[in-house]
Amino acid sequence: MSEKWLCKTRAFKDSWIERLTGDVNMQISDGTIPGLFLRYYYRTKTISFFFSCKLKQMRNRKIIAMGKWSEFTNVEEVYARAKEWRKMVLLGNINLPVDAQPAQMETTVETLQKNDLKNELIKFSTKQVFNDAFMLYVDKYSALHKKPSTQKTDLIQYRSYIKPLFGRKFIQDIKSRDLIDAYAEWAKRTSFSTANKILSLISSFWDWCESYGFMPHGSNLCGYVKRGTNPTYKPTILDLDGYKRFFKSLETASSRSRMHPRMFRVLKVLALTGCRRSEIRDLEMDEVSLSEKMIHLKDSKTGARDVKLSDAAVKELEIAMKEAELLGSKYVFPGIFDKDKPVDNIRKPFEWILKDAGLPHMRLHDLRHSFITMGANLGENMNAIKDAAGHSRLATTEHYTHYADSGTFKAVNHITEAICK
Repeated sequence: MSEKWLCKTRAFKDSWIERLTGDVNMQISDGTIPGLFLRYYYRTKTISFFFSCKLKQMRNRKIIAMGKWSEFTNVEEVYARAKEWRKMVLLGNINLPVDAQPAQMETTVETLQKNDLKNELIKFSTKQVFNDAFMLYVDKYSALHKKPSTQKTDLIQYRSYIKPLFGRKFIQDIKSRDLIDAYAEWAKRTSFSTANKILSLISSFWDWCESYGFMPHGSNLCGYVKRGTNPTYKPTILDLDGYKRFFKSLETASSRSRMHPRMFRVLKVLALTGCRRSEIRDLEMDEVSLSEKMIHLKDSKTGARDVKLSDAAVKELEIAMKEAELLGSKYVFPGIFDKDKPVDNIRKPFEWILKDAGLPHMRLHDLRHSFITMGANLGENMNAIKDAAGHSRLATTEHYTHYADSGTFKAVNHITEAICK
């Protein structure tokens, strides 16, 4: 069955070419430089540039492949090459650049329609550009086997760290030293934990390339990179006095700070539920059931789960949802400047509260540590705490409560009192 092609004319720009997508093959002519056009292959998600010309010595037009989008820095580079070739054609010079000669082909949209997908893949299989293969990996593997939140994180890491170094390279040309140097750079810029996650993403992608036939089996080089570990971080745990000071500052923060009251309400709900930051920040209206005193999370670190709410948490969420309903947002805590996005940058109000309350430096995640540890110190059942925290394993909950030193001190005092007597 022949493939459908959509043909149109549009001036080339980096912005729309980067975002070009669709479920049909497209041929887009530039309109400013005669003969210059691109083709978008929706099955492989690749974009290639072509130059069409008619030489005096030849009866038919020749269509010459200029290269894939990933091989160019920007549109200006595409224009420069096309102008150079057009000038040579007008002068009657048939000695086009050597790198273009193997790609010369005489074809039309009609003949491309007859090409089988297998032939297209064979054409690209000799050497795979990293960016093109990764986009195929996202479409054929990540979209099927990874959670939406994980897919989003993978794309952010790819665009921020991997693409600048490897995006335009052929996978076959990457050496182990390239990965070792890249890992060292990522670790310096961020941390060992972030660098490890980036390397794991490359390793997963490489394994997929082997199974898909882009790379030979056993060629994954990520195992040659020695991974580092971050220094052990000991969370700052709020005790009863710390909670008292924390909530006292929260109650009056709206009137004493220039920051929006919504920012402080997010912090209050985090402290009252022990949820992860993303679970409350990205919380949607249809996930909250105030009548059941329950949050039905569609997605979390451990998948979909239910969060039971205390009366205090229900009160805060009720106020937040009324405000979100008036704004017409799907998020319980809409962005301050954009109601169609969730609230962001809650670290700033958190630091304001810590300073105002005279509390030591903490991470936002330490509120979760404090919530779980407080439950352990109060003698709550560990399985109940595990369910409340949304942990899949009891060992994870026990790791959180490892810092409940007050309970240990209490036991030590009881033992020593008995010995002394």
